[in-house]
Amino acid sequence: MDNLEHTVNMEFYTRSEVATYLRVHERTIMRWLKSGALKGYKLGEGKTAVWRIRKSEVENFLKKHISKK
Repeated sequence: MDNLEHTVNMEFYTRSEVATYLRVHERTIMRWLKSGALKGYKLGEGKTAVWRIRKSEVENFLKKHISKK
């Protein structure tokens, strides 16, 4: 599979979708994005910019932050 096909097949979520999935507030997602704890892509500038988070990044975030008891 070449890079273009790989990019097309990636799933991306909005901040709202990730917040709903993780059951946290959107502001929490924003803090994680700004701190680098969760990797995402900012599209645009200023207050009108939108973020997209790759599904694999959400999965990686969960693997790192799920407490093992």
